[in-house]
Amino acid sequence: MSEPKRLSIAQIQALVRKKWDAHHPNWLVGAATDASWPLAFRLHDLTEKDVFRSLAVTREWVQSWRAWNPGTCTVEWTGRRWSSGDQELPDRLVVPSAEAAAELLGQRAAWERAKSRYAHLCAAFPQLAGSRAAARQCDGVLADYPDADFDRLSRLLNWFAEYPQSGLYLRQLPVPDVDTKWVERRKGAVGDLARQILGGPEDASFHAVCGLCIEPSRMRVRVLCPQLRALVGGLCDIESPTAQIAALPIRPQTCLVVENQNTGIALPDMPGAVVFMRLGLAVDQLEPIAWLRDADRQVYWGDLDTHGFAALARARRRFPRMVSALMDEVTLLAHESMWVREDKPSKVESPDGLTPEELAVYAGLRTNRWGEQVRLEQERISWPAVLQTLRSVGLLKD
Repeated sequence: MSEPKRLSIAQIQALVRKKWDAHHPNWLVGAATDASWPLAFRLHDLTEKDVFRSLAVTREWVQSWRAWNPGTCTVEWTGRRWSSGDQELPDRLVVPSAEAAAELLGQRAAWERAKSRYAHLCAAFPQLAGSRAAARQCDGVLADYPDADFDRLSRLLNWFAEYPQSGLYLRQLPVPDVDTKWVERRKGAVGDLARQILGGPEDASFHAVCGLCIEPSRMRVRVLCPQLRALVGGLCDIESPTAQIAALPIRPQTCLVVENQNTGIALPDMPGAVVFMRLGLAVDQLEPIAWLRDADRQVYWGDLDTHGFAALARARRRFPRMVSALMDEVTLLAHESMWVREDKPSKVESPDGLTPEELAVYAGLRTNRWGEQVRLEQERISWPAVLQTLRSVGLLKD
């Protein structure tokens, strides 16, 4: 026989908390939810038999409800005319409003602060009234921001509304007491609210939404061939915006992409070769470089870990002729003493773009075939072994 329901004060508070967590942002902005006021919660389903089967427990339960102060909520009591005598039991807890729910849960001050700030923003920006953007910021911004930060946010949004397409860089914003670091830490909230105020697609970047100019992506290359260096004023190590790298007057035969900077710096001169460094998963930046696409050989060398293979797959989807180097099982097992732990392995089961051999190593790393979350950083590979591999594929002369 199942036990009858007899909810304690703690249990009913947990039910109100569950409702609050699910709906209070929508209550703030007046959006429709599955809750309508007042909310009512049944406290028991006891029968006369249930009461007298556990009389002491029932008395203690009734007394706890008589002694409890529910604030602006109401405990409704119902009389029972039973053969054993009349009884009065707590029947329902009635929550008349969001304010009452907030008070019951110890959230009244935060709720009133959120309401006041929401009203302030809606007065300045009617586009926020009833919006999901405002609801999403109910807790993190409207309830929890210190006053100084909320004032900064309001002034920043006002400036964006006045100058929606300023074309300034983030560091140039002339908003007093709002610096780049402050905005960078709050990009999500600022961008969400600004998108609602200024309009724009959901997938637009923060800079696009706010009408700001973004610094061009930069990349670092080393021109490993002396003849190619002569075409760029003798420069070997170049860091510049992607468009300027793409415009270099060179036509290398071999383009290497290495995951880490130190590896690229350590590479010796190679005839007809250029190396790109430290792109990681940002290999998309290589796509506009026509002389990379036209190179006879395109080689990717990354860390022997799941994210290294994910970057390789990403690069190959853009450059189908790209081959990998030193990303094989033999290299991995030959350097067991240099293994470290990969903190957060990739969750992608089969990255599109890997060869069957590469996919086998990737799967082995994901399934811990050789040990728990194994990782071999490319800098830890024996340098003589690296040079020998480069010689064996004709990239390095004896």
